[in-house]
Amino acid sequence: MNITTYQIHNVLRAYGKQLSQSKRLQHKKGDALLRRTDRISLSVQARRKAIIDRVTSDIINRIINDGPHYEMEQEAFGQLEDEYGGSLSVNNEDSELVFKVIDKEKGEVTKTLSIEDSNFLKDRLEEITKSKVDDQMIT
Repeated sequence: MNITTYQIHNVLRAYGKQLSQSKRLQHKKGDALLRRTDRISLSVQARRKAIIDRVTSDIINRIINDGPHYEMEQEAFGQLEDEYGGSLSVNNEDSELVFKVIDKEKGEVTKTLSIEDSNFLKDRLEEITKSKVDDQMIT
């Protein structure tokens, strides 16, 4: 079988076209990917706030589920009790956080607070906890 120089030249030209087209396509795909990729850069303050929010949420969940056992939990809950002016207990009833007032002398529940009052106390507990977490974070 004889292969002419003309045939070899045609094969090399076709191969060269394929190489140049694939390089152009890859370059265009890379540009399209770079344009489609959104970069999200968070400032230091935004990252700090996100961490504080996450830690606060974990602490609040531990207080709700197990009560205030660790030092920061006890400090935050103690400050809430001081602001309220009485001893409190936390229960998680029907997917709602409910605070109960405890008589210090007898150690028993004297009344259950309304949902609105409980929500207010929960929000205040979150504020207190965020403040404490923020104070203890290294800057």
